[in-house]
Amino acid sequence: AIALRPQFILADEIVSGLDVSSQAQVLNLLQDLVRELGLTLAFISHDMSVIRRLCDRIIVLHQGEIVEQAQTADLFAAPQAEYTRTLLDAIPLPDPDQVWV
Repeated sequence: AIALRPQFILADEIVSGLDVSSQAQVLNLLQDLVRELGLTLAFISHDMSVIRRLCDRIIVLHQGEIVEQAQTADLFAAPQAEYTRTLLDAIPLPDPDQVWV
């Protein structure tokens, strides 16, 4: 598909079923394509940590309606919509007291 030199890529949940290592490879490839070919990428995902890593701007949808849109850093720092706050609160955080052996 890249051989046709598209200007826009729509990536809908393309890493959701992959292990973390494979996700990283695909995300790195997407970042390279966007940077090197000047592509526009619309990345659809429920994984906010992946979105945070990959996207410059986020549009949050709830039941098909846009509830918030912002630059990624702004959205994570100060979400305005209640639904966005709920999404961000659902991101799993590592337990600092957990001891791994």
